[in-house]
Amino acid sequence: MIYPRITKINDKDVLVDDSQMVGYKEHMTQEHRALFFEGVISGAMESHNALLAFDTISHEPIKIIITSPGGDLDSTFLFYDTMKLIKSPIITIGRYCASAAAILLAAGGKRYLYPHAKVMLHLPAGQMGGDAKDWEIQHKQMQSYKNKVVDILSECGAKKNREEILIDMDRDFWLEPNEAIDYGLADKIITPEIWRELCR
Repeated sequence: MIYPRITKINDKDVLVDDSQMVGYKEHMTQEHRALFFEGVISGAMESHNALLAFDTISHEPIKIIITSPGGDLDSTFLFYDTMKLIKSPIITIGRYCASAAAILLAAGGKRYLYPHAKVMLHLPAGQMGGDAKDWEIQHKQMQSYKNKVVDILSECGAKKNREEILIDMDRDFWLEPNEAIDYGLADKIITPEIWRELCR
């Protein structure tokens, strides 16, 4: 789907030619300060830079629409740091937020879920290799990741204590929207009225 790009000439809105039409993501980014966070979270995601760029333009709210099975925790922690660094308020809208994506959902200043969204927490996972000393180093790193995840979830409003979160994370822990709200990972289920208000 493509949308017309409008430009100003002599203070009048002018429709540009067909070769300069934009896709829906560019339209949402330009018109509504909305980013689509889709697929596996990795270090290659441009969203880090987009947040910083948006914040230099104005401090109007930025909307992040999340549909992700999770991914690299280092990249997630860096994106979380960027969310907390900038002045622009962050609104997260979750559609499918598993693993690391649940952290980013929880990190929003206002946090919404689709009516049939899914949220999932679990322990950090990875592959180990090498000799016994390598395993020891890798195990220590995994413990560090686990502690950071719990710390961030607590900072973002999780209503359970550290031990309870760790018990829940011990295996895939799936949450329906109302359960995720009760847990403290989101605030509301998004409605047409809320969406219209966000896109003004």
